[in-house]
Amino acid sequence: MCADLKLVSFNPNPKLSPQTNLKQFIKYCREELTLWADEDSFTWGAASWPDTAKDSRFRFTNFESVGLHWSVEPTEDQLIHPALIEVIKSYLRYRHSLKPHKNLPREMQAFRALEKALVEDMAYPDITKVHTRHFNRATELLSDFAGRQAIVNSLLQILSLLSEKLIVPAEVIRWQNPYIRGDSYHHLRGANAPSDVKAKKVANQDALFTIADVFSRPIAELDDSDIMVTSVTALLLSAPMRIGETLRWRKDCLRSDNDKHGTLQRYLAYYVPKTRSYTRKAVPTTMSEVAQEATDRLTTITEEGRRLAMYMETNPTKFYRHANCPNVSDDQELTREQVAQALGYAHRKACEDFIKKHTGTYSLTGFTLNSLWQIILAAHRKLNPYFPYQERPQAELKPLKMSESLMCFRRLQLGACSSTSPVLLAPFNPDYYRKRLDGTVKADRKNQRPLCFFTKHGFDPLRLNSHSLRHFVNRLAKQHGVSIEQITEWSSRASIQQSRTYLHETPEQRLARASSIMQTKQEHETLPPVSADEAANYGQGPYHRSRYGICRRSWRAGPCIKFADCTNCSELLACKGDKIALAAVKNDRDNMVRTWEAAQRAIETGERSASLWMEKATPQIQRLIELVNIMEDPNIPDGSPIQLIGADFNHEAQIIQKNAKQAGVELLDKEQLTLEYGQELVEYLEMLV
Repeated sequence: MCADLKLVSFNPNPKLSPQTNLKQFIKYCREELTLWADEDSFTWGAASWPDTAKDSRFRFTNFESVGLHWSVEPTEDQLIHPALIEVIKSYLRYRHSLKPHKNLPREMQAFRALEKALVEDMAYPDITKVHTRHFNRATELLSDFAGRQAIVNSLLQILSLLSEKLIVPAEVIRWQNPYIRGDSYHHLRGANAPSDVKAKKVANQDALFTIADVFSRPIAELDDSDIMVTSVTALLLSAPMRIGETLRWRKDCLRSDNDKHGTLQRYLAYYVPKTRSYTRKAVPTTMSEVAQEATDRLTTITEEGRRLAMYMETNPTKFYRHANCPNVSDDQELTREQVAQALGYAHRKACEDFIKKHTGTYSLTGFTLNSLWQIILAAHRKLNPYFPYQERPQAELKPLKMSESLMCFRRLQLGACSSTSPVLLAPFNPDYYRKRLDGTVKADRKNQRPLCFFTKHGFDPLRLNSHSLRHFVNRLAKQHGVSIEQITEWSSRASIQQSRTYLHETPEQRLARASSIMQTKQEHETLPPVSADEAANYGQGPYHRSRYGICRRSWRAGPCIKFADCTNCSELLACKGDKIALAAVKNDRDNMVRTWEAAQRAIETGERSASLWMEKATPQIQRLIELVNIMEDPNIPDGSPIQLIGADFNHEAQIIQKNAKQAGVELLDKEQLTLEYGQELVEYLEMLV
């Protein structure tokens, strides 16, 4: 491999024009390089090429047609402009021959934006005449992309290589990525992002409660799709994992061992492709039993799939004898019903469609188990191109065999309508999980929510990102005192900086955590309200009751000067016939009478200061009795307004008092004068007005 890399070298001629260097560069990449040449259906002029790093294909569609469905063949106006498509193909083949990587889709998005910028500015887009304004325009087109900074980095790499090959003008190389410093991903969406941006990455709580509700239902009410969604969610909440890592779970991935304290600890053991290492992720005690139940459920629904995979790994020549297979010899001709039964179809029509796809005819006659097995083997090779693995094997480490994988499903096992195939396997795709938790309306489809887990179970359509569960577990760990170093190791990340991106805390949470660490947090407990029966246990004494509670004082402190002031206020307006108000007034009257009687008993026992309570309560009781008499007077029609003449306690008096204070004039309180000097002095003063 290293020897091949040394041979990949194109040296431009500085004496030639950029156009000539470009033509020679394209010719070299097309005729000299061999990358992807051994892939099926690869041709230089094809509209799609293989992306071997991701085991998929990519198309040379333009900026507007990037979302074109794979089942639709792109038209000429939906592809990259002919003047640029060979430039792009040459760059990709040269770059990936030098250093293969997994960012090809990002490079294509950068090329699409640059192509659109050139087409908008030139009648015939010429890469040799590219200008900084074209890169600025491409950046504008990418401004709404979540990964815009990374895409523009790819754009800079494209510029650098084309400049190195003397294809673009020299001055363009000075163009820089505008998404740096305050406009970088780090500041806008990463570790230093605003709180509201980080909050959007939080897992939808309603979605979690919905999944938990379905998980708690009797297992008989759930189909295999429900078990897959709920169980995978439970495991993703048991430790911070990526959805792609589900393909690395073995049947016994959940294991247990004693920790250093001798306590039984469950953990998930599997290989992490991103870090290329084996890991043991501890499962919190609160999730231990849930994780075990989830693993057991997945094991049960995939057991038959592993049994079939094990049989297929032996390169069998005989039909797989599943539970419903017709009990006939391998070379005996089958009836139409037996053909459908052998292939696992409940209805003949679906079976006919399968036979038509593989034989060209709908006829179900003339088949034996031996002949059907040849059709099954051909379909198996097409559905499982990497068998016995579910994904493309890497040279340094092979993935799990399907017979070893916890996520070993049979074809159509997760379908809503079709019967599960007893003879065909289907590699598990993380999209099977993602798409079922996406309640977004697909306006361009007849069935706008084809797989939505939430609407299937009668809930509102929601959306849950599988990666948000990883962030959710990280934040919970941080909030409960786990260090960032431990979280980074637990999450199988390369650096602490990556962990900081996801450890979002609200200002209230940070304050609570800091208070807990500094031991400055004081817990306040709200006392329950006192009931009327509990209040009666106090007896009667130097306190008074209101609808808000009990005001506790001493005989010597005297009564509260604000108690029952509503009846002394000229602003009070009552309504004759108001039963609720009448009941409240009667209750206040009875409470005041009991207080007056308690004060009288206190005086008789020698507590002279209780006389202040009697002086305060006496006029209050009289006014309350008068108000009750008026409100119960049958001669006054219901609905009549009742206004009491108060002791000048009104809003106007408050304004006068405020202005007098500003002028340095002290206004004496009549109520206080009455308590200190008696009512007679107040009456004399009023005669002077």
